[in-house]
Amino acid sequence: MHNKTIKRSPAWKSGLIVLSVIIGLLSLSACSSKSAADEKVTVNIAINGGLNLLTIAKNKGFFEEAFSKVNAEVKWNEFQSSVPLLEGVVSNRVDFSFIGDGTVVTGKAADSPFTVISVTGVEGNQNSVIVKPDSPIKSIADLKGKTIAVAKGSSGHIFLVKALEKNSLSEDDVKLVQLQPDEANPAFQSGNVDAWAIWDPFVTMETQGGRARILESVKTMGFIAPAVMIGRDKFLKDHPDLTALYLKVYQQTVEWVAGHMDEAVTILATEKKMDPELVRTLLENTHYINEPVSPEIEGAMQSTADILEATGTVKTKVDISKVYDNSFITEALK
Repeated sequence: MHNKTIKRSPAWKSGLIVLSVIIGLLSLSACSSKSAADEKVTVNIAINGGLNLLTIAKNKGFFEEAFSKVNAEVKWNEFQSSVPLLEGVVSNRVDFSFIGDGTVVTGKAADSPFTVISVTGVEGNQNSVIVKPDSPIKSIADLKGKTIAVAKGSSGHIFLVKALEKNSLSEDDVKLVQLQPDEANPAFQSGNVDAWAIWDPFVTMETQGGRARILESVKTMGFIAPAVMIGRDKFLKDHPDLTALYLKVYQQTVEWVAGHMDEAVTILATEKKMDPELVRTLLENTHYINEPVSPEIEGAMQSTADILEATGTVKTKVDISKVYDNSFITEALK
């Protein structure tokens, strides 16, 4: 780690400001929304882009089947990245979803009302910085002065910040272009940006297709990059039993995929309109879990929080020990 003062970059912080404003506005009316005890509960589940097990659970109807037995209904939303997803949490449109550890930090720094309820992976979804195969850029240090496509606030963005910091650079040393994946891909292919900070399945799609090479990734840099399941705080408080049930069904999905790989590949390839063999590679290379936050995971997330504070990405110190609750996953796994 480099003990140096790094300039704070204001370039992308408007998203966090907007998130904080939304939280403030919604808090004015939060107390007025009470429902009768016997009213059917709506469980809002969000898919956070890419290949994931929630897509399979949705296709198979696992959540609908379980929640229908306890007078609850499921509604689905889908987001391309974590910043709009957290806005959904703030506006009560998302009760459960998964995000990366960096988004946990930026979200809690903006007082987003969620709690981490389980760990779903530790590989960072192969967050990477990719460049064209013939690019003269050979290292993170070579990115100085270059233009990088990134969905600001996403796990890919957080990885980029950490990679720059490890190489004595900051966001001030590069030019960030705010693009969601569907916008970034054509910009990258046309050469309008020099690099792309992105995650799977895009990393594997571009590299296996010969259209990109990995400059650095979570794995090559030795980062532990947890992915976690989150729950909206008010839902957790009002419905702890449904929260445990949600995690129990997710565990069912993890186990189902392990025993039905061929069908899982078919579902994801169809839903995401991707080559089945590419999907199989991605699934086989990803270790899906559903576990409590361990001391090691807490430490890795705290390291991320400290780096993001030091680089000025967030202005508030985030204490990771206060952002998770293992009681729900402990109950679910009984």
